Amino acid sequence: MKFATACLVALTFWVASSADARVISDPVGLASQCVSISAPKDKVVVADGPLGYGTASKGAATFFLKPTGLGTYMLYEKKARLMASIDKRVAVTDSPGPVAEFAIDPAGGGFTLAPTDGHGRLTATQDGRLELIGGRLRDSQIFHFSSRPKCQAFPEAGVGARGPNFHGTRKGGSVFGYTDSHLHITANLRAGGRVIHGQNYDRFGITKALGDDASDHGEDGSKDITGNLLRTGLPFGEHDTEGWPGFTGWPTNDTNTHQQVYYRWLERAWRSGLRLVVAQTVEDEPICEIEPVKSHTCDETKVIKLEIGKLRGLQNYIDAQAGGRGRGWFRLVGSPSQARKVIRRGRLAVLIGIESSNPFGCSEQNDKPACTRKQIDRSIKDLRKQGVRTMFLAHWVDNALAGPAPEGGVKGAFINVFNKFQTGDWLQVTDCPDPAEGEKLESLSPVEIQVLSSFFPKTAYLKDEELPEYPDEPQCNRQGLTRLGAYAVRKLMDNHMLIELDHLSERSREAVLEIAEKRDYPLVSGHTGTGGPWSADKLRRLYRLGGYASATPDGAAGLTDKILSFSKYRAKGRYFGVGLGTDTGGFSTLPGAPEETTDPLKYPFRSYDGKVKFGRERTGTRTFDYNEDGVAHYGLFPDLLADVQRQPKGKRALASLFRSAEAYLRTWEKANRR
Repeated sequence: MKFATACLVALTFWVASSADARVISDPVGLASQCVSISAPKDKVVVADGPLGYGTASKGAATFFLKPTGLGTYMLYEKKARLMASIDKRVAVTDSPGPVAEFAIDPAGGGFTLAPTDGHGRLTATQDGRLELIGGRLRDSQIFHFSSRPKCQAFPEAGVGARGPNFHGTRKGGSVFGYTDSHLHITANLRAGGRVIHGQNYDRFGITKALGDDASDHGEDGSKDITGNLLRTGLPFGEHDTEGWPGFTGWPTNDTNTHQQVYYRWLERAWRSGLRLVVAQTVEDEPICEIEPVKSHTCDETKVIKLEIGKLRGLQNYIDAQAGGRGRGWFRLVGSPSQARKVIRRGRLAVLIGIESSNPFGCSEQNDKPACTRKQIDRSIKDLRKQGVRTMFLAHWVDNALAGPAPEGGVKGAFINVFNKFQTGDWLQVTDCPDPAEGEKLESLSPVEIQVLSSFFPKTAYLKDEELPEYPDEPQCNRQGLTRLGAYAVRKLMDNHMLIELDHLSERSREAVLEIAEKRDYPLVSGHTGTGGPWSADKLRRLYRLGGYASATPDGAAGLTDKILSFSKYRAKGRYFGVGLGTDTGGFSTLPGAPEETTDPLKYPFRSYDGKVKFGRERTGTRTFDYNEDGVAHYGLFPDLLADVQRQPKGKRALASLFRSAEAYLRTWEKANRR
């Protein structure tokens, strides 16, 4: 713990005249406000040396009230000083954390301030000191807050957007805005919690959420083994680990193992017209198990529950920044009608999904399923109670329900290790049903297995295993939808759950489509083309069912073409819109900086609807520029869309994109009707 060491005479505070002050009586008015604090007999709280505070008739200290949660705050002064409770005394610290957190509650026409460690309430004593005293409420513990026009704000990432958000509906009642149907807001909790560094928020602020990542990746980044493998195919590598405040090392568009969905960056995307997000909670037990360092369990069911709790915590935190419960722009929803209400108000509707290797605990070892029909029934009921509304049946490895689509390249070879580790077998492949499907599979060499096992000791036994050989042509997974998987599909439909078709093996995808066609039940492809390419025939069938598909990220020209390419599959008479499936946080790469051009994106630019004006996004001391950084983090998607708007067919593509929130809701509504 660090303590401020400057003496009182070295500190200066901005002091307002009484004419500038306005007494705050409503708790809603406290969040992120500059205030002075008055004790009984109109004495104001002042700095009182390096280790505390006192009261005096003038010389008020001005505090910035930084919410840490609903009803809790840090009181922040100049020079990074925070009021604190240390050893049951009122003190000063420059380290955000539990000792600097106070609960502020209305009482007696004013407010009480109590450290959340439970050691009494702030009390003004007869001799003008501040102490912490417990027991019954007394008059000396009731304080008043007066607003001040300026002070030093607590550090936070900028949004770089000004102007009114679009709210209401289009003519005819449809909602306006775009969807990201595959976003990993809580990805830092996957793979054991020590692979992806950085959090989407921390109650004690950005310095904690996005600090230096040496604790996870080592001083030089060399411990970022999984990130190195996913980027280059080799476990070796180094990177600059500085996060806040300079961000010289991360985030970058091609990182796989650093936080890219900090809540203020998500807020910037919302300001550009993002109105519906599917927050995919995620875990893969095999990758978690082989990771040498972990912060929590590898049990997928427990990790998913942990991530759902984190999403609810994020909603509460954003509410707190806005002044109280229900006031924030981030709203978890459990039905299409709730989502419509949220979007009409101009807020962001967030639907909870699951992308995991063993849904319902249905793993498979040596062809033996680890779950039963009763377990599936109980799990679906429990997940609905938790707010989950959409699911994958498989992700990276074979399970008791279905096989996954193989992935190519080094990443696919790495994933195949997970399949062997989880199931006891390498992926078994065969010719594909359609020439447009399948991937060329690679296999690790004995030398690569030797190197891999030195970094992941749990894979050492693979050195003695026979390695698979695959044909030099696209192949598909032999495993399709199992009987237990078909049962799970029907039970999900009975419970009005949306079913994701991406990552399913080609045979599994075909089987699910056939069940859906018999029931006229809509399906979803949340990041189309990821986890196996789609054939034209299957996409047409998806749309005929009233289903939803999305474009994965690309540069401005490529994204324009991707969005427009879906139009040839649309079904007659169906509402049509194409959203994004960014897979941000999903061990995936975002678009890099545009190629050198004589016509770079100019700042400021305006949102597609023309209402919001965007400048460059600034976090800490770093200013991000799309022309140089590409989509380095999620907050730069507005910049990418502004570049799309400049393309020859860009406005046409964006017209389809901004119909995607309505398109997704119609798919969801049809699932609910069935």
